[in-house]
Amino acid sequence: MSKMKAITSMALASVTVSVVLAGCGSEETSSSATKAATATAGATATATASTAAKKDVKLTFLANQDQVHEPLTALAKKFESETKISIDFQIVPSDQFSNLLNTKLNAKEGPDLWMDQGGKFRLASKAIDADNNLVDFTSEAWTSTLKPIYAEHVTANKKVVGLPYWDLGASTSWVYVYNKKIFEKLNLTVPKTYDEFINVLQKIKDSGITPIYEPGADGWHQQLPVFEMGPRINEVSPGIYDKLNANQVKLADDPNTVKLMDQINQLVVKGFYGKDYMSQQNANNYQAIASQKFAITLDHTNFGTEMVNAVKDSAVKAEDIGAFVMPFLDNQTINVNPQGPSIFAYKPGKHVAEAKQFIAYLAKPENLQYYLDNDAKFSDLPYTGLKAKPNPIVDQLMATAQNKLGTVMQSAVAYIDPQWIDTGKDVVSLFFQKTTSKGVWENVDKRREQQAKANQDPSWK
Repeated sequence: MSKMKAITSMALASVTVSVVLAGCGSEETSSSATKAATATAGATATATASTAAKKDVKLTFLANQDQVHEPLTALAKKFESETKISIDFQIVPSDQFSNLLNTKLNAKEGPDLWMDQGGKFRLASKAIDADNNLVDFTSEAWTSTLKPIYAEHVTANKKVVGLPYWDLGASTSWVYVYNKKIFEKLNLTVPKTYDEFINVLQKIKDSGITPIYEPGADGWHQQLPVFEMGPRINEVSPGIYDKLNANQVKLADDPNTVKLMDQINQLVVKGFYGKDYMSQQNANNYQAIASQKFAITLDHTNFGTEMVNAVKDSAVKAEDIGAFVMPFLDNQTINVNPQGPSIFAYKPGKHVAEAKQFIAYLAKPENLQYYLDNDAKFSDLPYTGLKAKPNPIVDQLMATAQNKLGTVMQSAVAYIDPQWIDTGKDVVSLFFQKTTSKGVWENVDKRREQQAKANQDPSWK
């Protein structure tokens, strides 16, 4: 373990980190990567594998700016020291990743490896073309440790084609995390209904504190409540998931989806996001909550631990952070997503054997445990035999929700996840009064139809 910690501190110096400049959103990513590399420049690692096993190969690894964490680069460096196979991490702005990946695959110029959301619907799409583009890992030993509920979302045509490398349980559910001190000072209680939520936010605003830190600049965050509230939509409009997949209903025609969008929009109308939310970035959310200028943000249950690691002098401590489920439509069900960032390998690539070797290395039990232990975001990984971290906030959420869990819309309904960024643009249009709540859903329906027909989905014939 001590050796791995030493490697962690030097990872970014030795593992190649490239930044793909794909538009105006890349400036901060480039700056962050440069600073990280500069801060750790000059470090080296000791090779441990036999010379006979070593190969001079560089694997390209495409990922967005939010998915490659330091423990992964540490493992990549250790892998290089043992095999002489290096990993070139090519970091892309989050809102441009999917288009860039699809373009590369369509041009038959895919990276050796990439990290993508996975999901049974995305893997079945023509854009991914799993049979021709994705390496089959079914015969790999590590697949036997992958929990079945998660294996489904990295499986295409009965073949395991991806390595989930993320906490996919309730620990990474998108929930409202809040500063308990502010709530106590203002004599506020955790809201369980939408009306209670609005009252809490208004009291926070009246006190001179911005109620919610919303990172609108990133392009992927503002639409989280839209699709993460899918479990509640499926409760109040029973069977809507199945009906959507069978092309029997439209999202824009359901009164509860329109009501949800209206309620989300009210957070902007009432000024609960503040004036500068469209220039705010998710990378600054720890500082925002630590500053106590904001009371709440939409994030994961391990936010408090992450915050104190990121903001060393924070007056707000990990134990000062609480969480509650999004109470739109009076929701009290915890939203869970069994699909998430997973690692894939390019089947037509020149280095398939080496790519499989790296993925098998990451999937070793000791390396999975290292990754889990050293990433503050995670409490567990979707594999058997690992020691999970305690997460009292999840325990509290589960008790409040009476253990009610529901699958988010982007995992349960086809043709939602691929249009994530486009939907975010529509939500911004709603915020700026350029469209209506129903109009947002109409655009979602149109894109679903376009994707379904392109995919020759029989339900759309």
